[in-house]
Amino acid sequence: MKNIWRYILLGIAVAVGGMFVSDITGHFFNGMDYGSASVLGMCMYICVVIVTCTGVIVAKLSKNSRSEESCDKQSD
Repeated sequence: MKNIWRYILLGIAVAVGGMFVSDITGHFFNGMDYGSASVLGMCMYICVVIVTCTGVIVAKLSKNSRSEESCDKQSD
């Protein structure tokens, strides 16, 4: 149960971070209207989050596969 709350709090923190990035890009790209610049900021933030999460998942999977291979070699 402790891990669930940690992931929920992490998700809330990521969502709040996304709102800040969206607001910052809304003001940074002052040649665009605010709404379009905010959507651009949200898209950039989502891309970074997806790439980061994919990297974490792939690293975890490769770590698990290496540990399974070493267990298989020890059992032979």
